[in-house]
Amino acid sequence: MSRYDIVYILKNNYEGEELKYSLRSVVMNFPYRKIVFVGGCPDGIEPDIYIPHEQIGSTKWDRSMASLKVALNDNRLTDDIWLFNDDFFVMDRMTDPVNYFGGSLEKKIIDARAKVGNSPYVQRLDICRGKLLKMGKDTLSFALHVPMLVNRAQALSIFDIFPNQKMFRSLYGNYYKIDCQRMDDVKVTDLKTVPDTRYISTSDESFSKGSVGEFLKRYFVEPSKYENRDRNRPIDLHERYDEEGDIRYE
Repeated sequence: MSRYDIVYILKNNYEGEELKYSLRSVVMNFPYRKIVFVGGCPDGIEPDIYIPHEQIGSTKWDRSMASLKVALNDNRLTDDIWLFNDDFFVMDRMTDPVNYFGGSLEKKIIDARAKVGNSPYVQRLDICRGKLLKMGKDTLSFALHVPMLVNRAQALSIFDIFPNQKMFRSLYGNYYKIDCQRMDDVKVTDLKTVPDTRYISTSDESFSKGSVGEFLKRYFVEPSKYENRDRNRPIDLHERYDEEGDIRYE
């Protein structure tokens, strides 16, 4: 089983609470080598690797993709990396995680257009689909709220092959025809909508004020080793130290 680094792209002034619980879920359930933050690094959390990056750009996508490129160019990281968001939660223990797609871009466009009309997002989906078709590639939708494994060198090439295109995940997954399995999206608003899946993703609102957020906080109650702790206090009976001196919970 190969272990790859996990990369979180965080805005410079990140202050959300979701990240803490996402990390707890990773430490409990997901195989990895190191945790990497790029861009921001909130107080109270210390990753294995922090890559500071002053994010400049007119849109959230521009700023996050600029930070992604910084990570892709950092040779301290494994050649392949898992891309995580702060609101991705791993709900079941995994030994060999895989990539997922969510159906076709055609279906994604039809469904999105029915909800929001011909919005800029729908137009970008359609442009992405057209670019892939023109190149003879598949048109699967990788626009899911789950981790994605990418190769750093290949991911960098996507920005050159598809300049100014904003559907990175679907462009990468289809261009390189990655191994993947079908999955419905896992973004939920409350406990009633939680799917039978190994992942859950939330919105800011559903995490901070909804039933699903309360559930996740109760489910991942034990702090991870990435949360700052006072090493001078008495050791809790549930704590053990690993060989490198880090607290390990058992």
